[in-house]
Order: sequence, then C-alpha cells, then structure tokens
Amino acid sequence: MAHKRHHRRRRHNPFGVNGSLVKDVAFNAAGLAGANWGASFLGQSGWLDVLATAGAAIAVSYAGKAVGGAGASEELLKGGILAAIIKAIKQTGVSVPGLSGMGLYVNSYFSAPTNSDAYGRATAPTIMLPAPSKGSGMAGQRYRSRYQTRF
Repeated sequence: MAHKRHHRRRRHNPFGVNGSLVKDVAFNAAGLAGANWGASFLGQSGWLDVLATAGAAIAVSYAGKAVGGAGASEELLKGGILAAIIKAIKQTGVSVPGLSGMGLYVNSYFSAPTNSDAYGRATAPTIMLPAPSKGSGMAGQRYRSRYQTRF
C-alpha cells in the first residue's frame, strides 16, 4: 500500500508587507500632505514656511489623535515632520537628487519658429498665417478645416 503525501501550501510574504505597514504609510502620506496643505494657508516663504509646516504638522497630529487615536497621531506627525525637513533642506540650498524639483530642466528662452538668417535675426514676414477663406464665415462648410484655404 502506497503512502499518500500531503502537501501543505505555505503562505509566502517575501517583502514583509502587511496591513499595519500599509496603514502606517497611508498615515505618513496624509501627515505630509496635511502639513503642506495647512502651511499653504499662511502664505509664508523661506524659513517661516518651514516653521509653518512644522506647526501644521503638530496641528494635524492633534486632529489625528482625536480621530484615530495615539498611533495615528504619531504616524501623522512623522509625515508632517518629514514635510518640514524636506522644506528645510530645500531652503538651505543643498542639492539632493530627487528633491531638486524639475531635475535637469532649466528656464530658457524658446522663440516661435521664424524665418531667420545664420545669426538668428528674423526676416520679414516673421509669422505665416493662413489666408482668410472666401464667403461669410462657415456657412455651408460645416466639416471643413478652418486652416484649409483651397476649395
């Protein structure tokens, strides 16, 4: 008589992500957003904005304690303090990858395409517009392109 083998399926969680971790991250994100949102009402700039963000983080934490308890309050405060730290790093001018805003994009001048010589001097005419269509407006030409000039 053959022996039957019973295979147990084990539950695997290789990344260690559980419900409490997701909840804590959600509270941190809410604290970060709430502190930034609360500080935006004061309209400060510079270091006063950093202090306003820290104050808003504390206010969000107190509001979270009333709604979600002490654990929620702590996680909201962590997110709010993170928002204040990020603003402080930006205020000091330290270049941190990922916190610099637009990355490699810089303000530059972009001119409209024109007719120009090798030195960038525009020659007349600078802007080419389509010729006006004949007739009174779009009467009888319901689906024609407004840029079409030949009929």
